[in-house]
Amino acid sequence: MSKIDWSSRFGTLVHDVARVYSRRFDRRARGNFDLTRAQCRVLVMLHRYGVQTQAELAERMELTPMALVRLLDRLREKGLVRRERDPHDKRAHLLYLTQASEAKIDTIVAFANGVERDALADLTPAERAELSRLLGKVLANLTRAEAEGPASAKPASGTRDAGRLNQETPPD
Repeated sequence: MSKIDWSSRFGTLVHDVARVYSRRFDRRARGNFDLTRAQCRVLVMLHRYGVQTQAELAERMELTPMALVRLLDRLREKGLVRRERDPHDKRAHLLYLTQASEAKIDTIVAFANGVERDALADLTPAERAELSRLLGKVLANLTRAEAEGPASAKPASGTRDAGRLNQETPPD
């Protein structure tokens, strides 16, 4: 079996970039706003999509309902989110931003832009555009494959892995 350079594998790189980016955002957000990255994300999603149920937001954020409830409880304690029963469905709760959180949105977005700018600092504008374009293509590929169902056991024909055993190139 050949030696694999895990550090240059796509999945490893994407995971590591996401982990370090998220950690940096989280630490700076806690220091600047006393909010976590996840809490900022809830506020931005409510701002972007407007009033919605907890179930809709949990699905949109790909969180379990319990994980979202913990985030919402903390945001409610800070006076940033309001939760009310849905008048049309007594089992559901509608989520609203408060005036205090509406006032923070522009600051949070500017802050997020700064974290992104730091992460991409050594890239030229053309490289940034190319990175976005390529990641968009990867996302489209994965989204399409996910919609098509479970992955097949063999690589697609025409790929560099076609005809090789999957053990040689483990998934990331």
